[in-house]
Amino acid sequence: MSSTDEPEPLRADSRRDIKSRRKWLFRGLAIAISLLPLLLFELALRLCGSGYDTRLIVPAPSAASATTYQFNEPADRAYYGSEDLSGPEPRAFELPKPKRIYRIVVIGGSTVAGFPYPFELALPKHLEVILGEQLPEMHFEVLNAGITSINSFSEVDIARQAVACDPDLIVVHSGHNEFYGPGGSASNSSNLTPALYPVMQMLRRQRSFQLAISLIPRKTSAHLVETLPADIAIPLDGEVFNRTQTQYRANLQKVVDLAKRAQIPIVVSSVPSNLRDLSPLQTKSSLTLSDSEAEEQASQLKEAMRHISYQKYDLALETLTEARRADPTHPLLAYRQAQCLEMLERRAEAAETYALAADLDGCRFRAPSSFSGIVREVAKRNPEGVYFCDVAARFPSVSRFPAPGSDLFLEHVHYNLDGHWQAARFLAECIVEDVLGKAWDAERFPNDQRRDKLLEITPFDHLVADAQTVGILGVWPFSLSAARGEEVTAVQDRWRSTFAALPQLDQDLFTAQTLESMTQNVLVVMGHAYLSVGREKLALDSFQRHIQRRPWDAAGYVGAVMSLRAQGKLGESQEFLDRVALIAPHAPQVRELLQTSTASK
Repeated sequence: MSSTDEPEPLRADSRRDIKSRRKWLFRGLAIAISLLPLLLFELALRLCGSGYDTRLIVPAPSAASATTYQFNEPADRAYYGSEDLSGPEPRAFELPKPKRIYRIVVIGGSTVAGFPYPFELALPKHLEVILGEQLPEMHFEVLNAGITSINSFSEVDIARQAVACDPDLIVVHSGHNEFYGPGGSASNSSNLTPALYPVMQMLRRQRSFQLAISLIPRKTSAHLVETLPADIAIPLDGEVFNRTQTQYRANLQKVVDLAKRAQIPIVVSSVPSNLRDLSPLQTKSSLTLSDSEAEEQASQLKEAMRHISYQKYDLALETLTEARRADPTHPLLAYRQAQCLEMLERRAEAAETYALAADLDGCRFRAPSSFSGIVREVAKRNPEGVYFCDVAARFPSVSRFPAPGSDLFLEHVHYNLDGHWQAARFLAECIVEDVLGKAWDAERFPNDQRRDKLLEITPFDHLVADAQTVGILGVWPFSLSAARGEEVTAVQDRWRSTFAALPQLDQDLFTAQTLESMTQNVLVVMGHAYLSVGREKLALDSFQRHIQRRPWDAAGYVGAVMSLRAQGKLGESQEFLDRVALIAPHAPQVRELLQTSTASK
């Protein structure tokens, strides 16, 4: 059959297809032309340096080598917009990765970032130190990608970008911010559906969007903790609770899938919380009680508290047990019941009831116990290259209480230094034994004194952390705690004890500084304070400690040079200047010192 004999209907269909393609082509061109001014405006803003870069990995700005990179401090703004959070740690690392380095990236929220401690005293640094002691023949480099207040929605994006730094292992230690972090089901930070949250991340990376947001006046300067929760009465196994569990499971699986596609082993971890020494913050029943029932419940709680005040814990327990038969969902009744069980030395029952009280607390800052099961489930579903570390289940074994409390935590979820150390230990055991297939040597696990030396811990670190803790306990919703007075007093007493042990000079200089300035840079701040009163040797010691903790940071070297010059030790000061010139020659303070050094020769 010739082409002229082709049936007419086929030629008509062909013409319709051509018309349809042309129509969509014209539509595409029209959209592109309409977006062209915006694209040109975006390009112009970038060329002018307007706004901020939110990529996770960027070249280290002050480094001598073009192969030196770091995690980008403004990376957090892709998740909260103009809100300036803490993290990730801007530690320098090399790309391509040196062959001798075993690189680990730790992903999580503020418990990983270390709040209120500086990054170099957070869980990832503890992990690096412990692994180095266990396997000294290996060279571990643990990068801290923790960012305050983020949750698994943001951590998917962080994992996607972290692959580019060529890690040998990814560790995920997260779960506390699922309800209130960006994209969370009970969060004020975003009302978007999970499907649209990545779109908001993409928009926040655009300089034109950043400019538009900057023109909108900010309404409040309230603490971040106060602004995040949209709902602090989320019942256990309610609709919001179950939806959040589903989202957590799905996002954790996405992180695992990213690691598997990149052929990078991954450790997923459960997260513990303060069960014993933080009273439930939402203390109402999730049941609907009549007026008479509510009065009876209040009366029973009052009677139980009277028995407790007289140390009649058995009578208090009887009253609380009866009250909970009528209302098993009341978190404060369960918490007081756990306290009585502990005082009666029924430790196993107390531990179980403390955990239940935390689960019943409708204020969802703490990861519910069911999250541990979700992490285990995801790891079990992906047996190849995915390892589960149940830190939450192991924490009671290192607590002196029936359930983890103030011996391991500062407040609800943030570890004290012992908490960071123990969490890192359990993760290190998992990495050594399960991931690397080597034997764990308990003799190589450092004691507390060696830990403090390896990490260069000072009393100032404890003072800053406790001061931040008192501040958090004073803001809503932590101010709702039924035991707030006792909780604050315990931290204040600890702060006073640490402060009283300081020499008078340290007391005077410390109290003259602002808490904000010291939160991430206490050693540099104190070093300059010593310099200001002519105590150059003390200043040098503080700067040298900072160098040990942050060998990539120019500030410690600059301070050391200033301290030695003030003592007339020009030769030693030149040694520090030569060292920092190799590390960060483009840092403004370093350039200034180099110029003065050249001029004086």
